[in-house]
This record gives sequence, C-alpha cells and structure tokens, in this order.
Amino acid sequence: MFKLGSGYWNGIQNEQEILEAINGKKFQDLSPNLQKLVKKMFRSVDIFETIKVEQVPGFAKPDLKFTIGNESHYLSVKHGLSSQVHCEDISVFIEWLRKNNMSEHIIECYLRYHYADGTLDGSGQKRLSQPEALQVYKDEVEELNQAFNDDRFLIGSLFRRVIFEGNDPSKPAAEFIYHGDKESGVICSKESVLSYAKTKREMKTKAPHFCKLVVRPYARYVHNDDTYPEKRHKVVFEWIRMSWDFEYINKYRY
Repeated sequence: MFKLGSGYWNGIQNEQEILEAINGKKFQDLSPNLQKLVKKMFRSVDIFETIKVEQVPGFAKPDLKFTIGNESHYLSVKHGLSSQVHCEDISVFIEWLRKNNMSEHIIECYLRYHYADGTLDGSGQKRLSQPEALQVYKDEVEELNQAFNDDRFLIGSLFRRVIFEGNDPSKPAAEFIYHGDKESGVICSKESVLSYAKTKREMKTKAPHFCKLVVRPYARYVHNDDTYPEKRHKVVFEWIRMSWDFEYINKYRY
C-alpha cells in the first residue's frame, strides 16, 4: 500500500474548512462566495433555512453532501493549479478503452508511452523520463491524441466517469464540482462541464489527453527506485488550469 501525498491531505483540509464554514449555518450568515456556491446547487434558498453539510464516506467522487430541508446535492471539491481528478489501475483504463472500441494498436501505443521502458508491462530496465517519453514515443502519442479526441461521445463518457461517477456504481455521483476554497472559487454543474468538454479540442497539448484531461502514469521511477511499485501501474487524470476553464464555462453559460 503506497502512502497518499501531501496534496491529498491538503485537499481533505480544504474540504473540512468548507464544511465547517457552512454546516449548521443559515444562508444569510454565509460569505458572498459561499452563498454563491450554495445557490448554484439549490434552485431556491430561504435565507433563514439551516444548511447541513457532511463528508461523503469512502472513495466516492463527491466529497461533500449538502442538505436543505428535504433536498440534497453532492459536490466534488478541487483546488490547485493542476487538479488531479481521478486515479485507477492501468488494467481498469485498458478495459475501458476496449469497451469503447479502441484498437489493440492504440492500446499498445498507450502502454509503450505509459511504461516508457520498451515493454508493454513495465518489465524493462531502462526507463525514460516524461520529456524523453514524449520525444521517443512522439508518433504513438500523436496517434493516441487523434484517437482520444475524435469521438465526442468518448470524451463525454470519460469525463462523466472520471470526474462525476467513478468506477463504483454503489457510490453516489457528484452533481457539481467546485474549484477553490472557502474564501473564493467557482462551481460548475455536471451538465455544463460535459457540454464544454464535448465542444473543445486541445490538440496543442503534447501529452496524451482527452480534451482537457491529461492522462499519465502516477509515477515513472526513472532511476528504478520503486518506493511504491504499484504506482507505476496506475493511471492519473489531471485537468490543467481547471479554475480558468470553470470561469470560462460560467461566463459563456455552457
């Protein structure tokens, strides 16, 4: 079992601060930023109603559950310049690619880039760094980005799974995603994010990506110092400049 990084614990602290700033308080007593957050999720809010906020247990996509009266909504919370939105075993990602009709050639292209050691399973001895992998496997990455970004349905399916729903159907799905902290931030609905993702192309991004989501190995361990070997067999999805994109989504009303 590998240890979770400082970014994870900072994220937990950020969620806790948002929870404490809202839970048990009336709408009228919240800061303007937190009022905006709550109002986005609830169609109508009585300023005198008490808002209940609780953490969602386990590794579910939503972090916080908001309840006013009999109405509840689930929120995913992110922060930072580059927000990691999902992590899974590479076998799960490959299975998803196959289910979505990706060819074995495309799957092999991704595996070569992911392990960057001349093999499809990470058993090679000489490992390349990220810049080296992008250069050596330039042709493979170009093929990946063409395949990953040609199908708008595929983009929508991936965004829905890795940002809002996850891989466990028994867990609740997030309805909204917030980038920020208790002081400032921007919130978007699932519908607006999916609409935005289906209309944008990011072909200038050199790394493998699905629209705004960059996909990469959790860790490369270039010098064979495998502190947590399982990290090499995990895939991470990151949304670079998420806050900027969320501002854009709200400005142009996706």
